[in-house]
Amino acid sequence: MTDKFWDIDDVLAEQQKIPCFVSLDIPGYGFLDGNSSENLAKNTRVEMPFWLVYPMTVADSVEIEIPACFSKRVTDDLSTSAKSVNLNGLCPCFFYFGIKFVNLIEGIALGKVLAEAFSERLAEIMRYSQSGRSYSKFISFLDDTEKQIFQIGRESAHLMQMWSNGLCNNDKIQAARVLKKTNVKM
Repeated sequence: MTDKFWDIDDVLAEQQKIPCFVSLDIPGYGFLDGNSSENLAKNTRVEMPFWLVYPMTVADSVEIEIPACFSKRVTDDLSTSAKSVNLNGLCPCFFYFGIKFVNLIEGIALGKVLAEAFSERLAEIMRYSQSGRSYSKFISFLDDTEKQIFQIGRESAHLMQMWSNGLCNNDKIQAARVLKKTNVKM
């Protein structure tokens, strides 16, 4: 869990459901399995949002299972050809949720797959965003983070085109402030 209470991306990522197996009776949580019982009974399998699973995992109240969006089939597909996987269809906040989930389970192997997939897809996103053509099918496969990156890439390509055409109000390239500083005595 994080302290990003007002961050909508954080809220959406923590709403993702995780299948769990209840390790001990949990009073007051019977509503989670849809029964009229007040308590969530030991040995019950139930899906809970990440924000609820996190503290219960820390307290050893539940044992988590891998969500469908990180199943072996999905990770195999990501390892084989990350560009062709419809992440938006699996989980709209796939990578954001992936980071949270990997930290929860301390999943080094899953973390590596996600990092490699993100890197492979990032190169493709930047290539598409700089081309100026419309790629609606490609965009529909992107998760929310990737869509933001794509949009930033499109905007930067547009600004670069405007600059190269001399349409940027005579803005000139300037040296970075750090390069303008005079010699600093140590």
